[in-house]
Amino acid sequence: MKLISVAVLIGAILPATSAMAAETAGFAFLDVPVGARAVAMGGAFTGMTGDPNALYWNPAALASVSVSTITSSYTSYLMDMQAGFVGWVGPRSSDVIGVSANYFYGGSFVRTTMSEPQGTGEEFSSSSIALSASYARSLTPCLSAGVTGRFVYSSIDTYSGSGAVLDLGAIYSPPGLEGAAIGLAVRNAGIQTKAFYEEKDPMPTEVAAGASYRFLGNRLVLAADLTYPFHGDFNAAVGTEYTPLDLLSVRLGTSMSDMDAADAAGGGFVDGMSFGMGTRWHTLALDYAFRPFADLGSIHRISLNVSL
Repeated sequence: MKLISVAVLIGAILPATSAMAAETAGFAFLDVPVGARAVAMGGAFTGMTGDPNALYWNPAALASVSVSTITSSYTSYLMDMQAGFVGWVGPRSSDVIGVSANYFYGGSFVRTTMSEPQGTGEEFSSSSIALSASYARSLTPCLSAGVTGRFVYSSIDTYSGSGAVLDLGAIYSPPGLEGAAIGLAVRNAGIQTKAFYEEKDPMPTEVAAGASYRFLGNRLVLAADLTYPFHGDFNAAVGTEYTPLDLLSVRLGTSMSDMDAADAAGGGFVDGMSFGMGTRWHTLALDYAFRPFADLGSIHRISLNVSL
């Protein structure tokens, strides 16, 4: 009873903030998007280059990161749920390596039983973690490829499960079209190595294609993504970033899943949008994203990148 209750609660929150799932896959925390910049742009980040959060979105895009960078982000979810991410990207002479870790804390819950449906007075919690290693290489001046291997672990009360997944990605920059990039990524392809209870769940595997275009001297970026999850609904996302000043960028984005989530929560058009801003100073980059969620509250994300 307690396991079912928590699974229903987490399953209701996470898909609403990432992808509206028609079928349930295991390790739903892997769908939690990483990086305030990416989230503010609606999650249209598969084709974005030069950002260390490619550790999550598309490992091939790591090949366009020119300096060693530490990236971190924190997400304050609805209720007392929270998520965090930290990673390092290290360019070398002909390739790029990276490592990262992300966690999700599902909060604490009152234990219930069939005989005590109002609660026993005891509490338990849910948490998840993923540890990853990434590698990317430029195959030609226009084409890069990358791979990420990831170990995942989740626990709910006394139950736990683990799995192993791979991300595969490619980035193509069309010659003669400066500022454009096209990305393709397969995320979370793998298996559950240890079941929570008896049956193993499918992993939240998805295929994503995206494109980005920078113009006006890189001050304006437009991006779009199409995502097909193996256990969920098709999603499309669009986002934009405008940098009117060297120290200020403003961002806006949305997706089909965000709009569906806003509608399900009784919200309007604005509740399906994401908003954000960022600033850079020397080796530091600070980004913030805000996602309204109708009457349920708001989701806040903050990210900090440090170039070494």
